[in-house]
Amino acid sequence: MRLKQLLRMTRLLPGFFASAVLTLAGLSAVDASADPAKPEPFVATYAASYRGIGAGKLTFTLKPAAGAGQFVYETTADPSFLARLVVSGAAIERSTLHIDEQGVRPLHWMLDDGKSSDADDGVLTFDWQDNVVSGVVEREAIELPTQPGLQDRLSIQLSVMTSLMRGTEPGTIPLIDDNRIKHYTYTKTGEAVIDTALGSVETVIYESTRKGSSRVARFWMAPKFGYLPLRAEQKRKGKVETVMVIEALEQTP
Repeated sequence: MRLKQLLRMTRLLPGFFASAVLTLAGLSAVDASADPAKPEPFVATYAASYRGIGAGKLTFTLKPAAGAGQFVYETTADPSFLARLVVSGAAIERSTLHIDEQGVRPLHWMLDDGKSSDADDGVLTFDWQDNVVSGVVEREAIELPTQPGLQDRLSIQLSVMTSLMRGTEPGTIPLIDDNRIKHYTYTKTGEAVIDTALGSVETVIYESTRKGSSRVARFWMAPKFGYLPLRAEQKRKGKVETVMVIEALEQTP
């Protein structure tokens, strides 16, 4: 199982699979005179399993970048002994993005699977002035027109969380995945109190689906922590394949 497969389920972490203690502003009606809610820097670690077998840990880190309103969001893997056969501990996925009153907008995305070959690596640049996203993914040249709200595989996690923090539903979000744009719809399906490493926490449950796909991702998102997903599951053809559970959370102001 490659890092890419482990990360498939984090696409709601709107993601993150995404994350950490976020500001609680926006849980009630948004004050138009106030700065719009946005994530605070964090480090969040999840234990991951695939079909019941421990796959190791994934760590999501959000930190400020040089430009105003810019952040770097990245994921690293600490694979289990068995998972090391297919996932490198040097693997990293990173998104540089901008967050403002309009929401989250990716600027640059990269994936390095940590292996000597670049067969599974990727890099994308989002040119919002010319409305084109281009780069190379798995040795294939990519050039596609942007769409309003278009996200990469990591920025979509922050996009969903940011929407919920601002009191709006994520709805359907376009995502560039490899050489095409897919559309994921996020729907609230319930509420639950779950026991976690952070204690007993009230969560809202969201499902992420895509037309024509048999995969369904469920996320237990905690309003107390700015809609950070505390648990995530991905089902394929009705069977749970991947599970992620929060293990540690550190806010880094």
